[in-house]
Amino acid sequence: MKKSLIRYSVTAAVGLLLTLAMTFLKQVYWLNDSEKIWQALCDCFFVPGILLFLFGVLVFCTNGGTFDMLGFGAKKFFGLFRREKTEEDRESFYDYRVRKQKNRRSFGYLLIVGAVFLMVAVVFFLLYKL
Repeated sequence: MKKSLIRYSVTAAVGLLLTLAMTFLKQVYWLNDSEKIWQALCDCFFVPGILLFLFGVLVFCTNGGTFDMLGFGAKKFFGLFRREKTEEDRESFYDYRVRKQKNRRSFGYLLIVGAVFLMVAVVFFLLYKL
């Protein structure tokens, strides 16, 4: 419970820092027109939201083994140039994939926090359009 709370908190803090940086880049604090403010706030929440959400999708794909063959091939290629051969240089693709499956990472917190930022962006978008 405590570990997941820390993950959510850190991810939300990173998203809020990105949002704050975007507000300064878009100069939201110096705008006078409410329509431009809603538009800028929509952009400021959309960028961190989509980044966090897509990082979660990337981790999901990695956990599924999408990039295993690419990683195995690169490892074998660069292993050709080593002088000392290790046990990992001699392993088969099956052994490599089994070892990688043991190191699965959670990704739900990235998807959820990213979706919350995207929902806030949708609210600002609706305020901008109405």
